[in-house]
Amino acid sequence: MRKTGRRRRGMAPLVMTVVLAGPAVAAAASDPGTYRVNVLTYNVCGANNRDNTCADSLRPERRRAWAGKVAGLIRARDVDVASFTEMCYAQVDLLQRELPDYHLVWFGIDRAGTRSGGDTCRRLWSDLTPRTTPPDKKTSGLALAVKGPITGRPLRRMLTVDSPALPGSRVHPRGVLCARSSVGPRRSVSCVTHISGTESPAQVERLVTEYAGRSPVILGGDFNRKPEDPQLTPVYGRGLGSGRYTEVGAGMYSPQRRGGAPTTKDGGKIDYVFATEADFRAAGAEVVQMKPELSDHRALVGTFIGRVP
Repeated sequence: MRKTGRRRRGMAPLVMTVVLAGPAVAAAASDPGTYRVNVLTYNVCGANNRDNTCADSLRPERRRAWAGKVAGLIRARDVDVASFTEMCYAQVDLLQRELPDYHLVWFGIDRAGTRSGGDTCRRLWSDLTPRTTPPDKKTSGLALAVKGPITGRPLRRMLTVDSPALPGSRVHPRGVLCARSSVGPRRSVSCVTHISGTESPAQVERLVTEYAGRSPVILGGDFNRKPEDPQLTPVYGRGLGSGRYTEVGAGMYSPQRRGGAPTTKDGGKIDYVFATEADFRAAGAEVVQMKPELSDHRALVGTFIGRVP
């Protein structure tokens, strides 16, 4: 997305849960061989959903406040890598105006439709920006906001159905987006995904690994699975699974845990930020609720401590 507009100050969010206190993070980051990376993931529910759980969050006054408040959170936490799911293309334009010094990368997954027809993203956000529709007409999808400049071609890949669907369940278009950039002192890969029960986390991890090679990876998004779900075992490492990732809320020292504060209004944790355990240690996470609420999900923010090779 092109960088446009001015930055406006966002309103302060409400911190819901602190997983690890600040002094431990500060102590770890004081090691000259390490560096701090602040991360965020947020399912913004930009076009509502079949269950209508975001209707209040999309009222005109909340939509007008959306970009300023999200940008305010990013700046307040000095976020290096932010990942967004269920985002409208129009919201990317609005957020870029607030964050002209960040680089935003977009992947359109689908056209945001309703039962009554029409494009929900265009209908909801056209009063705030004329940039509601990309050339491919896919107005709903995934986005990354990173501090470092983007290098090379991003990975934009649709996912296939590789997990058995429950009877009566719906298959949604899902995908994964990755981009190469400098995160702290290292060239890294930042990724975001949104999967349902019909796409496995292992499929996402495989695609990310193929793209990233040996580069450090930060992977955020909505996995639609609670921490104890066995399908997350191929992702978790550090003795919590068979994978190669630590999760931002897993804890800095042993014993780590698969858990964390709820990231949805109904009380479940299904949003995560993972990072390759060979390159990062988890150093604490918070779940943040905006006032007023801007989504049926809450933002997950946290910190990793990177290792300088």
